[in-house]
Amino acid sequence: TSITTVNIVVTDVNDNNPKFDLNLPRNLTVQEEEANMFVGQVTATDPDAGANGLVRYRIVNHLGVFTINENGSIFTTVPLDRELRSRYDLIVEASDGAVDPRRTTFTLSVLVIDIDDNSPEFSQKTYIVNVPENSPVGTVVLRFSVRELSVLQTLDFEDLDSMGTGSTYTFLVEAVDQAGTMPPGEATVTIRITVRSYVTLYSLCLS
Repeated sequence: TSITTVNIVVTDVNDNNPKFDLNLPRNLTVQEEEANMFVGQVTATDPDAGANGLVRYRIVNHLGVFTINENGSIFTTVPLDRELRSRYDLIVEASDGAVDPRRTTFTLSVLVIDIDDNSPEFSQKTYIVNVPENSPVGTVVLRFSVRELSVLQTLDFEDLDSMGTGSTYTFLVEAVDQAGTMPPGEATVTIRITVRSYVTLYSLCLS
């Protein structure tokens, strides 16, 4: 009777897909107008052994806008502009290191955060208004329409020049956003005081 030792090596079969950590946030934010901004990070694992368990990441869409490194950190590659696009649905793929790799995708929502980068803009540069004489105090003579592309800003109007004399008043109006980081918008307003016209009616009797 003889005894020998036999070593049995169990080789791995690539039978598992990479799995993303679903506890990580899916809704991410990034500030506009700067490249190489950190957006967020994903993590995926694969229980297979050796190369079959090595996980690699890649961006599936928006390739010229976002990039991902080997540890799953996502960055912008170009400055973003919220006025052009405020949201990206970003698809990230995790694959293993097998010759015929198994793949899994994960979708993230990336919201672009606005910064104050636009001056208020009047709908016109010059306004001319006719106001009848003896109009009561509080009469509304003009309503402005101002466009401010940066969101979450309120506008205040200020009379910057002293009013003229006579029947015509010309002054400058300035629209300033609340943050005050951009130059104000300006418009010139001319108000003309017009004379009220009266019509006298006469009765003509024929006899």
